[in-house]
Amino acid sequence: MSELDEESFTQIIIDEAFDAGKKFAQNKVLALMDEVIEQYDGLSHWSEQENDMGCAGHEQAQLNAAKFIKSWVLSGGHEDEDGNRVCLPW
Repeated sequence: MSELDEESFTQIIIDEAFDAGKKFAQNKVLALMDEVIEQYDGLSHWSEQENDMGCAGHEQAQLNAAKFIKSWVLSGGHEDEDGNRVCLPW
């Protein structure tokens, strides 16, 4: 194998390992986000039943934020008008 071929092969392995690690981390974040969403949803419903509308509004905002982060992870990331990724590092 020539020097260039060996370097190309090494880069392919590195890229595949990076992609596998990225997917693993995304799956872990998604599982955690599902737990967070479930908890915030339960708290929001509880606050509404207790007629604590101020608390319910806060819980709803937290629920919306968690759902946004989950959608961000599922979409592969949102970008700003310049094409820069925003929010999470992957």
